[in-house]
Amino acid sequence: MGGEERTAEFLGLFMVPGMLHCGGGSRQTVFDAFGALEDWVEQGNAPDYLIASGGTPNRTRPLCLYPQVVVYDESCGGMDIADYFTCQEP
Repeated sequence: MGGEERTAEFLGLFMVPGMLHCGGGSRQTVFDAFGALEDWVEQGNAPDYLIASGGTPNRTRPLCLYPQVVVYDESCGGMDIADYFTCQEP
């Protein structure tokens, strides 16, 4: 296929912690994968992350493009807002 860089032009994996095999679960499992895919295909904007919500009311988290992982910025305070997290290489 041309290696990692070439493959990244058309493939991305976003792991969803706490999601059950076919959907649902106890964590932030609601996100707009189709909207992100549509923007990628039609506008060329490949997503670096997706914002997920659900589980605990009013809680959001980023879903990072694999192999990146979510890292919390402890200087921000509360843990309920996706903006307090970044995607970083493990």
